[in-house]
Amino acid sequence: MIISHKIVLALYHKTEKVEKYAMAIDETREKILRIAVKIFSRYGFQKTTMDEIARTAHKAKGSVYYYFNSKEDLFKAVVQLEINEIKSGLTRVIIQQQETSTMIKQYLLQRMLLMKNAVNYHETLKADFSDKYEFLEDTREEFFRFETDLLKAILDKGVEEKKLNIRDTTATANVIILAMKAIEIPFYLQKRLGQYEQTITELLDILIRGLERA
Repeated sequence: MIISHKIVLALYHKTEKVEKYAMAIDETREKILRIAVKIFSRYGFQKTTMDEIARTAHKAKGSVYYYFNSKEDLFKAVVQLEINEIKSGLTRVIIQQQETSTMIKQYLLQRMLLMKNAVNYHETLKADFSDKYEFLEDTREEFFRFETDLLKAILDKGVEEKKLNIRDTTATANVIILAMKAIEIPFYLQKRLGQYEQTITELLDILIRGLERA
């Protein structure tokens, strides 16, 4: 079944609701969450303690545990916050663009830039190598589904407008996102994005030309 371009708007509005909810949550919870973002970013999941987060937030440790059941629960909330910001940024790019090829390119370029700033999300990349991060698996899987659905919606739009030549937009979306995820470790954990950014831009142009109708 072809996903209409309306799904992009639906995903955008859904992300907006997430943002509005985040603004309306209890101030204490949000303060703890924002402090945790900074401390986890600085020291990583393993070296950060709930004591340190509570002390920096000027809260009793019991207050932190009132809002978050464990360090894993708090870190998961931090990662989800970053993912929500990525979702918002990606859907905003799609809303602002009209031409399909430009939409694809800007989506993938913006994805790289947004991921660069998601320092705690980078920690989830290690989940493939350690069972210590299994609690993040459902978060990562949900994000992957979001990305493939959004990219599929763009590809469907291009096919409907007869601008793209794609037989299976679902498979194509999956392969593109999987390819982007495959380069996350060298780009973000090994900090090589700046080194290859121009090359990636050129490769994206080649990819888009291959998808376009002759």
